[in-house]
Amino acid sequence: MNTEIANYETIVGCPCGAIESAVEAFHTPTRRYVRCPACDLVFLHPRPTRESVEDYFREAYDSDYGEVEACADRQPVYQSVLKHLSLYRSSPGALLDVGCGDGEFLLLCRRAGWDCSGIELSERAATRAAQKGLTILPQHTLEGGEEARHFDVVVLINVLETVADPRTLLRQAADLLTPRGLVIVRATNGDFHLPMRAPARWIGSQYDQAFHWYLYTTKTLKTLMVSVGLKIVSLRNSKPSRGPLSPLHPWFSRLKWTASRALLWPLTQTLYHATGGRLLCAPSFEIIAQQPGNG
Repeated sequence: MNTEIANYETIVGCPCGAIESAVEAFHTPTRRYVRCPACDLVFLHPRPTRESVEDYFREAYDSDYGEVEACADRQPVYQSVLKHLSLYRSSPGALLDVGCGDGEFLLLCRRAGWDCSGIELSERAATRAAQKGLTILPQHTLEGGEEARHFDVVVLINVLETVADPRTLLRQAADLLTPRGLVIVRATNGDFHLPMRAPARWIGSQYDQAFHWYLYTTKTLKTLMVSVGLKIVSLRNSKPSRGPLSPLHPWFSRLKWTASRALLWPLTQTLYHATGGRLLCAPSFEIIAQQPGNG
């Protein structure tokens, strides 16, 4: 996001509601990140306001990054999430993908027998998804209410890193679930990326790492999910992705990233398959939580 055009919050606290003051985590030439001593969440300080975040994703994100991310490289990620979900819930059923982009994950789920709907702020991405015959619901669906539709599964793939208030979004997702429904989240793994800042500096790439508004550890995300009444069901590595190269990145950054992922990709794939996704050391992780209910 273009930090020069964003409006920022004047009072910044951790979404977990901790009263302890956040401490310095690290900084770049343009950003400062702090850590919550209560839940370990690392977050941008100050953060953009909700309005500036939503305006950016509605109008500019797709041309900056979103359309580039809608590439074949994301298919292994989507397959990983669906495979994980299938261990705990089988179709048929109603599934909602929040931040669905142009709908490729929904197409995969629809082929697996799910009744699929999506929510997407980006107008261009939502249009592409609708052109594929997918049902795109309005953003206010998340606000619920007495007439709200309910879902057996709500999915958030790399969404919680870039929303204004992740705890509120998780509560909204939980409220949309049927009894014993599932929320599945894929998130960037802070336990992997923060230690990688040192080796990144060795190759001059300390500012190339893709930190957004929030950087989660498994402890952080479990804390937030439990705080909105969800019960943790499963936690595992997500299948590694090479990651997209946006035209916004300088050519030298694209060259370094291309070289580094060519070296690291075979290693991460070998480690992922050797451990069956159980060793939580990958760049991203997946977590499933359940809405408590009778039965």
